[in-house]
Amino acid sequence: MRGWALLCAGFGMASRGSAASHVSVAGRKEVTAAMHHAPVPAKSPRLRTGIIPTPVQKVAGLDSALTPHQPPTSSVSACTMAGGIKFEHFPCGVDAARIPGRAPSVVMLGSMHAGSRGLATNLAEEGYEVVLVDTTSGSASLSALRKPPTRGEWVSDANLRETHGWAMATNVLSLIDNAGGWNRYTALLTLGLEQEDADVVAALQVETSGKGGLSAYVAYGSQLQPGQAVEAAKRTMDAGLPFTAHVAEDAQLVDALVQAAKSGEIPQSALPFHPELDGFAAELGPVRPTTLAVFTYAVPNEASVWACAFPFSHHTKDYAFSTGMEDSHRSAAAMSYSRTVATLKAAMGPRFPLEQLWDQHTYFEFATRSAARTMRTMVAQPYVNHIACLTGGAGYTQLARFYQHHFTNVSPPDTTLVPISRTIGADRIIDEMVFSCTHTTVIDYFLPGVPPTGKKLRIPMVGIVNMRGDKLAYESLYWDQANTLTQLGLLHPTKSSLDPTVTLPIAGDQVAQKILHPYGTPSNELMPNWPESENKPVPADP
Repeated sequence: MRGWALLCAGFGMASRGSAASHVSVAGRKEVTAAMHHAPVPAKSPRLRTGIIPTPVQKVAGLDSALTPHQPPTSSVSACTMAGGIKFEHFPCGVDAARIPGRAPSVVMLGSMHAGSRGLATNLAEEGYEVVLVDTTSGSASLSALRKPPTRGEWVSDANLRETHGWAMATNVLSLIDNAGGWNRYTALLTLGLEQEDADVVAALQVETSGKGGLSAYVAYGSQLQPGQAVEAAKRTMDAGLPFTAHVAEDAQLVDALVQAAKSGEIPQSALPFHPELDGFAAELGPVRPTTLAVFTYAVPNEASVWACAFPFSHHTKDYAFSTGMEDSHRSAAAMSYSRTVATLKAAMGPRFPLEQLWDQHTYFEFATRSAARTMRTMVAQPYVNHIACLTGGAGYTQLARFYQHHFTNVSPPDTTLVPISRTIGADRIIDEMVFSCTHTTVIDYFLPGVPPTGKKLRIPMVGIVNMRGDKLAYESLYWDQANTLTQLGLLHPTKSSLDPTVTLPIAGDQVAQKILHPYGTPSNELMPNWPESENKPVPADP
């Protein structure tokens, strides 16, 4: 994006291969280091990097130079400037034609590493223009952010003016003002914000009040004491700013939040389930924005440690499976990511028609049977996982090969999908369906290596489809392979080949019948001891 390119150039960036140049910044001469430029795939949002001196000075002409959510067409840019604020910019990865106006922005404050860069890239693919500002503890960048600006043109709250959080807010604003100005739709996301910087949220809200303010705030990790955390949550809620917090499960913090909910200081609906909170009251009228949501995760580390350990993306997988990360971290990261996206979409968009996008994908899969068009509905590095037989693919090359040679052209001609139910979330669709066909071809993707039997086949299945922005990011498909093989006469439904004394609990076409007609197909017939409980007492009808 040209505005960010000019911002970096204005602060002394030079291309590799060119002579190091001297440029004037804040009245001084700085020497820029030679920079590397590498080609970037157009489909995958990439970044611009830079380090800016503080206080930030206005670069003339940048406001008009910024082209909102333009897919990147140039290489990564970077610079080295001692004592400056380090940042990286990730342009919106969604086609500009699909977003009316400027793409929403996310300002990320956190340590700069492979995981945070991956998280920023994921958010760029969701349809956000992301700026990652380095706040690594003890770094020169954090020190520069905490340095108060010398100019006095800010209209600020006198109570905030002398805090590190206010200095951080004004320096971040200077950075953004130099490249297009504050976006009407901007959210703040922090990764392990230190306690002394906590005022940055209020300061940003105050300093941008005339420009639209903050649209939402998402915090990973908390350095606040339980009482302070409750007060911060109340203030944010009172300000009407949608606030989502992801924190490690801590007994003292949970107790403080529960007591605040019981006293009415914060709504019970803002907290996860707790045995002491059972006021599950309904809301009437139009859906109102959620102003406070606190999620706790049963992991030993602060949320800022595992926030980027999202395992279901090409951009974050290496960090997610790095040393020290466990299944609990990856689970928490996956759950929190969806909740973060839900907050951002509800507060400022972009919200795409997920049903139509998913139905278009399946249309290309089964109706036109076009591998090329199917792949164009997906992100640059998607994956598909058919759980029961491990077919599909991870990454563009493998998945395109799978669709071209092992999916679109191998389905039996009478293949149909009968929908049963559909659940739509902020970033995913869950389909319950019955796949029906006559087994007249080798169906590589469901029955690899199994020759045609000519038998009718009905497979109940559940598909979980994740959408990232306007593209499909991944798909997980679940079904009962034993049931499938039994229908084809390839697996005995009751006899075990390893232990003749064991009766196997496998059903055939009754499984599909049970899905389609739950009241008309008997239950529990595979339970040998089911008759033993007949006429035994059961809980009273409430």
